[in-house]
Amino acid sequence: MEYKQVGFLKRVAKALTDTEKLKTPILVKEATESIQLIEQYKKEIANTVDEKQSKSLHEKIKLLELGLKGENSVLFELQNSFLPIHILHDVRIAHNDLKAQIDFIVLTRKFILVIEAKNYYGNILINEKDEFIRQVYKGNKLAFQEGFYSPVRQVERQVEVFESYMRDMGAVTRTPIKSVVVFTNNRTVINTKKASEHVKGKILRVDGLVGYLKQELEKSSPVHFMDNRMKEMSDYIKASHFELIDDETDTVEMKLLEETISTQNENIERIISVQTKNTDLEEVLKKFRMKKATEQNVKLFHIFSNKTLEELILKQPCSLNDLKTVHGIGEMKINAFGEELIEIIKNHQQPL
Repeated sequence: MEYKQVGFLKRVAKALTDTEKLKTPILVKEATESIQLIEQYKKEIANTVDEKQSKSLHEKIKLLELGLKGENSVLFELQNSFLPIHILHDVRIAHNDLKAQIDFIVLTRKFILVIEAKNYYGNILINEKDEFIRQVYKGNKLAFQEGFYSPVRQVERQVEVFESYMRDMGAVTRTPIKSVVVFTNNRTVINTKKASEHVKGKILRVDGLVGYLKQELEKSSPVHFMDNRMKEMSDYIKASHFELIDDETDTVEMKLLEETISTQNENIERIISVQTKNTDLEEVLKKFRMKKATEQNVKLFHIFSNKTLEELILKQPCSLNDLKTVHGIGEMKINAFGEELIEIIKNHQQPL
């Protein structure tokens, strides 16, 4: 939908008469579709006698409610920020055969902010390669960990579609479009010590969102929107939103939310299974390292370090090419005992 530009003289006249009275947030668009889907699923449950279908619908409702819970905590922070901002919740933009489902678009006087909200359970570790790993502890023992698609890359993809659309339609030219990922579960510990500065700057806890906005608003910007201009922009973004077709969902997001529900319900069997498997593999790899060190009359770390051991357990490489991605394993070690490592790992892999 092309942005309607008025003539130069009219734009000057509008700018001269524009005001800067807005002091508090305005919710321009609410997220009504998830609520409507929940109600739809509840009606379908009431009208079905198929136990399998009923169970599937109940799971869909849980996922939608979990996602909404996280997003509502973000919305609460934004609405209570006492900042002159426009808030659009749950926006879908389509452009050049690409689609972006955006949790929040926040229009400020100096920039537009795209927010991706994540309500995941477990600790989040971001390593030196900017890979995201979710870790679940049982007491003080690491019971389960797995990598997942980078939410920073996810929100950046959304920005690419949104920014391309806004610029191609003539809605913005110089306006900075920023993005962040906001983790909303207050029990989640986020470890970004090894992450790049780029990724660190994109990761927030929900209670740090308002502080981030205030900090960014202190910086210089090539634009400064007055009240009428902000309204024009937010109304245009709202009008550009397309409605959800059927129950189209993000399958990656659904998988992670399913795992969150599973963990919150204390799916102990799965945790114990993974914990036992990884503990057994660790012991076998340690014995292998000791055997090699004894044979070569060298220190243990000369075979491979504890960091390499941890990465072998995490990645569980099943080929020599996979083994090359493990820290501390080079061509010399692959040639010396790479095949033996692969055989050990394959022998200890079991379906969860």
